[in-house]
Amino acid sequence: MIVDDDPNVSLLLEVTLKKDHHFDLVVCTSGEEALEMMKSEKPNLVLLDIMMPGIDGFEVCRRIKSSPETKFVSVIFLSSRREVTEKVKGMNIGADDYIVKPFDPDELLSRIKAQLRIRKLEKELIDKKKLETVLAMAVTLKHEINNPLTGILGNSEILKDWRNLKEEEVGECINDIHEQSKRIKTLVENLAKATNIVESTYIGDIQMIDVEESSKAK
Repeated sequence: MIVDDDPNVSLLLEVTLKKDHHFDLVVCTSGEEALEMMKSEKPNLVLLDIMMPGIDGFEVCRRIKSSPETKFVSVIFLSSRREVTEKVKGMNIGADDYIVKPFDPDELLSRIKAQLRIRKLEKELIDKKKLETVLAMAVTLKHEINNPLTGILGNSEILKDWRNLKEEEVGECINDIHEQSKRIKTLVENLAKATNIVESTYIGDIQMIDVEESSKAK
């Protein structure tokens, strides 16, 4: 996404990015338009001017980086402001890079590609972590729920022939079913309370989720 109120700069950027490079481009002329278009276009990277009428680039960047939906979008400031204080301010509010106008086309392309590579690696790491979490949850459910379920099913099988059982044996089976059911209920309640994932080793290098500690984690 290109965000600049100067049509000449936007045109130069379009020509630079389209020449021998396959980028899907969205051009915005104001901060307000950019924030609105972010909702539907979902860009991977934003080339952002600072001095614009209405919402300036600093505020646009701050909103992009503070939103859970867009915080991983790469933001490169492209500004005529050369002051170190401006660069520091931009990086402090979350910008990923800062390029001064007039820019060198080859340098711009190199920095854009670098940011896109970083974003690709971040996405791969996030996807890998999500998969690991899903697998850990599967191990957890198998371990934590399978055991009490096995007890419930075993007692249920015994109770099928309740007429042949002594009264105390029936009572023991019912009590065991009740306790195992409470165990599952507690597990589900703790999973619902989990605010962070705390893993523990199951067997070897296989991880599972420590449900009790995860329900306590902040």
